[in-house]
Amino acid sequence: MPTSAQKSGLAVQAKAPSFSKLGIIAGGGELPRLLTQYCDDHHIASYVIGFNGQTDEQIYADYPHIKTRIGAAGRIFKWIKQNDIKDIVFIGAINRPKMLTLWPDLTAFWFFISKGIWARGDNALLVLARKELEQRGVKLWGVHNFLPDLLTPRGVLTQKDSGNFQRDIALGITHSQQLGAADIGQAVIVKDGQIIGLENEAGTNALIDLHGQAGAVLVKTCKPQQDKDLDLPTIGVGTIKACAAKNMAGIAVHAGQSLIVNRAAVIRSADEHDLFIVGVDV
Repeated sequence: MPTSAQKSGLAVQAKAPSFSKLGIIAGGGELPRLLTQYCDDHHIASYVIGFNGQTDEQIYADYPHIKTRIGAAGRIFKWIKQNDIKDIVFIGAINRPKMLTLWPDLTAFWFFISKGIWARGDNALLVLARKELEQRGVKLWGVHNFLPDLLTPRGVLTQKDSGNFQRDIALGITHSQQLGAADIGQAVIVKDGQIIGLENEAGTNALIDLHGQAGAVLVKTCKPQQDKDLDLPTIGVGTIKACAAKNMAGIAVHAGQSLIVNRAAVIRSADEHDLFIVGVDV
């Protein structure tokens, strides 16, 4: 019997070892809550690092946690060491423009300058952050090691089919991959054989708000160079509502290399708004 990861097209990950504790570097959105719930169900102690203006405090209020600004790297590393945290997951959305305007402490300042962070995109920054943590004896895990059912399956997931939009989807895959290779964004909007919008640091919802229109398709794929344990493309009910508000036709997402948060609710919302969702190979 194939596993969820095999069905979705992602190379099967080694099963995560049994943890006594897990550090969760939590951004915004629903994903951090889902992971803390998983830890509760599997008797794993959650230690949460939350960020001012980014992380919902209700996610971590009941767990050992630190609330800080993103630039306070020294304080974060010290807290990780004090709590003997050896395994960590990066999860949730981080508002990149705000992150880069926060003044770093000495540890973060050295990291930014020595690694040339200011000139790099999201994936490059995350990969370097991973190396920095691993040099301190901390292993990073992808959320799909714990919640594989979040991975997007291959094929049409909704009542509405994507068959009439294959040309636009194929064009969107090509251009989203080019955009990702430049480490700029993950998503594009396509209509009638033309790219009408490209994602930037403002994110997918901003792309939809600015460029979404009736009959258009959102195509969101994983960057070719993306570290699969960090920042996989994600859609949720909010994505569906944003597309529906613009009367868009549907969404194509990277099968096995993207996440759907609360899949049942996402599909239900898409059906209610006559949108298609399809997991595509790249």
